Amino acid sequence: MQKQADIQTELQLWDALRQSDQQAFAALYDRYFKLLYNYGRKIGGMNAVLEDAIHDLFVDLWRFREKLSPTTSVRFYLYRSLRRKLLRNESRKAFFTLDDFVIEDVWLTPTPSSEQKLIDEESGHQRINRLRKLLNDLSPRQYEAMVLRFYDEMDFEEIAAVLNVNEQSARNLVQRGLTQLRQYVKYVLSFLAILFTC
Repeated sequence: MQKQADIQTELQLWDALRQSDQQAFAALYDRYFKLLYNYGRKIGGMNAVLEDAIHDLFVDLWRFREKLSPTTSVRFYLYRSLRRKLLRNESRKAFFTLDDFVIEDVWLTPTPSSEQKLIDEESGHQRINRLRKLLNDLSPRQYEAMVLRFYDEMDFEEIAAVLNVNEQSARNLVQRGLTQLRQYVKYVLSFLAILFTC
């Protein structure tokens, strides 16, 4: 969840942008480019297409700044706008697939020896492959809802606004995704229990 002070600052920047303040525009760009890029990558965007969509989004914001309406959340306004741009893109058929899904190397930690590094790297690759398989089993909407909920820490109302669904549908998408993940974990644990009792 975004801090209230950050929300207030962003709303002030948004209002300043609407009044043609170039510094406010630059500040919003600096705050959001990386977040929007990460969001786009997590939902399947490809580098060049994604960067173009983000740049187009900010160009449109500046071009139509005087027509922008007030908002209660700059973050989900930008997320929703980026999502729309990506879906309208000519490569939308390839969008929202996890074929070139990127997972940060959150499991790999610095190690003292090269042998340990190789072992950790192999283990990390195995976990990434298992996670990729698991995430591929989720529907694209479930996956996107879970990214918004757990990575971007949005509440269900914000998720609903980004995905253009009602709040209950957003809750259902997250809940079904979690249920599917839990079933997978139970399966793996039961398989390991059988393996170690033999």
